[in-house]
Amino acid sequence: MVVGKTGRDAEAILHMEGVLAADPSSFEALFWLSLLHRRNGRLSEALKNAEQAVALRPGDAYGLNNLGLSCLDAFELDRAVDAFRRAADARPDMAQIHHNLGTALYMLGRDVEAAKAFDRALALNPRAEDSLLSLGQVMISQTNPTAAAECARRALALRPESPAALLLLASALVEDSRPGEAEPYLAKVIELDPSDAKAQALLGMRFQSMGRFDEANERLLKSMEVSPKQGFAYFAYVHNNKVSEKDRELVETMQRLVDEGGLPPRELDFLEYGLGRALENLGEYERSIRHYDEANRLAYRIKFGSAKFDRAAYSANFDRIIATYSTDGFAKTRTQGDTSDLPIVIVGMMRSGTTLVEQILSSHFLVGPAGEDRYWPMNWRRSLGPTPGSIAVSQLRPLAQGYIKRLKQVAPNYLRVTDKMPANYEYLGPIHAALPNARIIHMRRNPVDTCFSIYTTPNRVPVDFAYNRENIVFAYREYERLMAHWRRVLPKDRFLEVLYEELVSDRERITREIVDFCRLEWDDACLSPERNDRSVVTPSLWQVRQPIYTSSIGRWKRFEPWLGAFDELKERGSE
Repeated sequence: MVVGKTGRDAEAILHMEGVLAADPSSFEALFWLSLLHRRNGRLSEALKNAEQAVALRPGDAYGLNNLGLSCLDAFELDRAVDAFRRAADARPDMAQIHHNLGTALYMLGRDVEAAKAFDRALALNPRAEDSLLSLGQVMISQTNPTAAAECARRALALRPESPAALLLLASALVEDSRPGEAEPYLAKVIELDPSDAKAQALLGMRFQSMGRFDEANERLLKSMEVSPKQGFAYFAYVHNNKVSEKDRELVETMQRLVDEGGLPPRELDFLEYGLGRALENLGEYERSIRHYDEANRLAYRIKFGSAKFDRAAYSANFDRIIATYSTDGFAKTRTQGDTSDLPIVIVGMMRSGTTLVEQILSSHFLVGPAGEDRYWPMNWRRSLGPTPGSIAVSQLRPLAQGYIKRLKQVAPNYLRVTDKMPANYEYLGPIHAALPNARIIHMRRNPVDTCFSIYTTPNRVPVDFAYNRENIVFAYREYERLMAHWRRVLPKDRFLEVLYEELVSDRERITREIVDFCRLEWDDACLSPERNDRSVVTPSLWQVRQPIYTSSIGRWKRFEPWLGAFDELKERGSE
């Protein structure tokens, strides 16, 4: 194979074909033919030869690994996983096989298994840059930006100007709501490798988050230019612009990419969400909903595989929360928390308007934004006592102090700091017990608009109910049940409910109520949140840069024939 190793592939292929003609049972000839065909993009020939080689030596780790790589190139991902697992069984000491297995699992969306495979590869070869970067990308998908950043820094220690490692570090900072810190790393990646489509797209998203839409478009279009076969940049561009007939050629390109196939599942998912949005803008609602349907099907498979949403467990968790954080439970914690009134906790079902309220409040000169902070989702269980229904009162003050420290790190030198993690509605018990002076704002929106928006918006974090109409309705009803509990047990002067529809239609009156509730003096800037130049990392990043508008009210009506289970919520209004 000296000829093949020197790059004379055509000559090498002819030579191997001659060997195979003389000896059809030559494993080596089939193996090398597969490698050569794969290197030259002839995937069907490569896969055929790899299958023949494995048939001759079913337990050969190299042959199985090559079969897995051939399947990977052909996007036969389940077959690739099977081949790599068999190869790993044959040679558990080969780091590259575990890395390849992790790659196939990640492409299938099986992130937990992928992380284990990359961990195993790194245990065998701690200096493997490709495994560090791949594990870091899995950590991004698993919303663990701290672990992702650690992988990036380990890779940079090996190669300080690695574009891929710099890009991973930038991605981790963006995921951790620190896009300002990410920008220099993205710029460095583009300086080192102008053809890096992902870096161009991420920098475009950074400009989006700052409201610099023209610069964002420039970067996103550049990303599409250097890598036309992708999904992320198209999706981001569609969400950066109001699509109209002048964009028809772009929409047709997106449709063609979907129809041609061959994209990794995550990229295809971005395209489907983007097409749903683009066609909705164009008024083609039936085509739009079909793409949203496919996007949700793909997203669930990527994030959860074949696992089912466990309604009983979901409901039982809310039962425990209600039983633990009752009026009696709060009575036992009354003097155990921290007296700080720094936090303004903005909660609600996803897509209910929490971003808008944070944008309004953080326009105030005394208020800093923390965005969607993960402190309570990650730490709330520390408040639970050793027996069912009990509260660990000794943990309340440390929990509060850790939270205050976190908010001051993210938004230093402000009188108040907002935390608009919508899911914190689940954790209002420990939040109020630990910080009884924190103000809590609950955003409520028309149930159908809320649920439809959940269905048509991709989530950065895995949300197990969010990709199926029936499950969304179930989760919404559980949310209503829990909020009814908080309404009963939380003090009225600490808990304010705001109707999204009233906020956008009677802006000044409701805004003044919100500012007053937070015990702040009035600031006229709160009436122009679109001028707020803070970075926003949220699916609503385009909307928050626009003057407050009412066009999103009743959006579901355009899709009424295809509402499915959402139809059950039509009569509930905002109650």
